[in-house]
Amino acid sequence: MPTTGISCRRGTSTILGTIIFVGIIFSAFIPMMLVIKQADTLHEMRKHELGILEQERGDEALYVYVQTVKEPPKLIIKVQNKGALSVNIVRLWINDDSFPIDYNVQPMSSIETIYSYTLQVPEDDDSYYIVVTTDRGNSIAFDTYLNWDFDLGWGSDIKLVNILINSLPGNIFKIKVIGPELTEPFTVDNETLSLKYEPKFFDVPIEGEYTVKIYRGTKEIFSEIATISDEEPVYWVFA
Repeated sequence: MPTTGISCRRGTSTILGTIIFVGIIFSAFIPMMLVIKQADTLHEMRKHELGILEQERGDEALYVYVQTVKEPPKLIIKVQNKGALSVNIVRLWINDDSFPIDYNVQPMSSIETIYSYTLQVPEDDDSYYIVVTTDRGNSIAFDTYLNWDFDLGWGSDIKLVNILINSLPGNIFKIKVIGPELTEPFTVDNETLSLKYEPKFFDVPIEGEYTVKIYRGTKEIFSEIATISDEEPVYWVFA
């Protein structure tokens, strides 16, 4: 038998085997690369979504404040949205008790009552701390404990005038909080705004009416009377 024919058939078999082997390798490699590419795409999409969520979480500007009622003793929880995004409130905490709620607060708007909590007196002599949570994962607290005493009624260890200024960062304001007639009126000057919708908290010494004045330069741009009492120890000024 001629050796040339045998060698030719062997060479053809080798080439065909190599082609089949390469085909098997590519048939496994290409789908694997497609799966890896798809996984990378999904990872980048998820990373982008989380980045947007984190940005939106930082842009939420929800503020909680509470009105107290003496007869019957209860807490009325209110919220105000001073941001550009709508905020979905999903849960309310009063101390260690949680209450599922569902409120959508539109930008630059408020809801006068998201929850009314009536105390079971006299067993409920206690301090109350209020927090709401949003669907973006933020927890926003009312900024002081409220104390209930069956004999004395509502009170608070802290009396605050909270001033929320809606302005761009970097602006410099003079803020005066002038209180009831004391030896020296309670006055705070020269506050620099570092964040948009940044609140300023002023711990006032006694109950009574406080005049809040805000100046930009020498020009008065805002004035309001804030009344501090046992039933409303924290007063919000939205300027």
